[in-house]
Amino acid sequence: MSRLGSLVSSETANDVMQREVSGVTFKPYPKQELFLSSEVDEVLFGGARGGGKSAALIIDAALKVRKWHYEGTDLDMIPVADKYSIDYPEYKAIIIRRTFDDIYMNFMPEAEKIYSKLGAVWREKKKAFIFPSGARIHLAYCDNVADVKKYIGGNFHYLGVEELNQFPESWIRDLGGSIRSTNPELKPYKRYTTNPGGVGHVWIKKRFIDRCPPVQGRTVRVEEHNLEYVELFPNAPFEDEEGNSLQFIPSLVFDNPSLIDNDARYVAYLNSLDETKREMWLRGNWDVMGGLFFEEFSKFHHVIDARKFSLDKDSGRIYRMVDYGTSNPFACIFMHVDPQGYVTIFDEIYETGLVPSLQAQKMRTMTNKWGLTEDDIYATIVDPSMKIKTHEYMNTLHSSLDIYIDNGIEHIVLGNNDRVQGWSTFREFLRVPDEGRPYLVFTSNCINCIETIPNLVKSNKNPEDVNTEGDDHAADAIRYGLMYIDKPFIRTPYKEMMEWQKRLNMKPAEGKRYTLRNVWAGW
Repeated sequence: MSRLGSLVSSETANDVMQREVSGVTFKPYPKQELFLSSEVDEVLFGGARGGGKSAALIIDAALKVRKWHYEGTDLDMIPVADKYSIDYPEYKAIIIRRTFDDIYMNFMPEAEKIYSKLGAVWREKKKAFIFPSGARIHLAYCDNVADVKKYIGGNFHYLGVEELNQFPESWIRDLGGSIRSTNPELKPYKRYTTNPGGVGHVWIKKRFIDRCPPVQGRTVRVEEHNLEYVELFPNAPFEDEEGNSLQFIPSLVFDNPSLIDNDARYVAYLNSLDETKREMWLRGNWDVMGGLFFEEFSKFHHVIDARKFSLDKDSGRIYRMVDYGTSNPFACIFMHVDPQGYVTIFDEIYETGLVPSLQAQKMRTMTNKWGLTEDDIYATIVDPSMKIKTHEYMNTLHSSLDIYIDNGIEHIVLGNNDRVQGWSTFREFLRVPDEGRPYLVFTSNCINCIETIPNLVKSNKNPEDVNTEGDDHAADAIRYGLMYIDKPFIRTPYKEMMEWQKRLNMKPAEGKRYTLRNVWAGW
């Protein structure tokens, strides 16, 4: 029997299992025990505040049962743990939070209380708790992509991520590539804790909650706080397209008896929040999300059937808008603006890993698909960073802009990168006037625009800006275009435009020159 004694110390199946840590008993409540005993590859735990997530993750990283045997008679067989993760000298775990303060000032003190009881010593140089066997549990923070890259290829047996909703999906996938094992007794595990909301809300909901929705129990009335909540229980695990097993284990503050018994004011605090936060943090509701940046966006108002859209290149203007990226997504959005200023986003290119020459090729192919030539494109408005010369060819530096031009992209204009003003203009176009027709709509084939734009959240540092860790590439591209054509006020009536066009056939007054572009400059 290991230092922790019996894995199960219960007389009935409903009793709470206990784990003894060098004389100190850790008695997990039922939801924590489900998390601790799970052998699923990836588990998401929590989904509301106050559910005891951090304590469960601290215990699980160290005391995951790896080997056990049964004792007792045939009618009363009890599983007994022989070895835990920290009994293996080669065991390496890593627990990650978003910022330095989160991991070292908030998480580490709680971890040290438990790990010191197991004989672990903190080694600052290695940023790890070292256990008597030589096993290690590293603590780390990842505040940017450079931090993530430090841990890729680290060969860990266990990944724990606190507050998963603070991380972009790509970071978690990259970190997950470092979780592997050559010892069959040390199966690799990935464990996450989270609340609804934040940068990761959309991808977490899609990956875990939509495919493993909580099972609803009874409705419980809490007279003390004059509220009701619905009990939530985990659904069966599921398998993803790569063959990994995944599960969501919901846990509410009401599932944490130690918090309910010792700090009833915390429930009162959660119940006092605004409706959106109360639904997320008190009741664990993933179908609402606070902090949405474009609250104006509505599929009812802003998405039209692509089959009903017909592009008229002779009426209005056609634009292409580009947010540049190679390792990050490259987005090229096609936009039509009619003579009254109504905007239709009618197609998109959204790909990762394309060099500038291939991006230009894709843009020209899409342009041709719509029966357009480069001269039909009034302007291609691009990410202003594209003017920076970063590509070397024959001992000469070239910009991405140069490469676009060399590959046949014409009428290029650098976008205005005033983000706050740009988002304000974007909102003006999304606003639904009294007559019910917004100035900006998307055709239903623009899947990435429709999926990513309404799910962008506000920056924690500046609520007037988008949190750039979300998928903002399509939104950025459109922002450049909307800033270029200015605010969506009613433009000059179409019949007046026709009068202006007639002037093109007239002999201009002495000293003046009429062109299509300067005649239309007023709309």
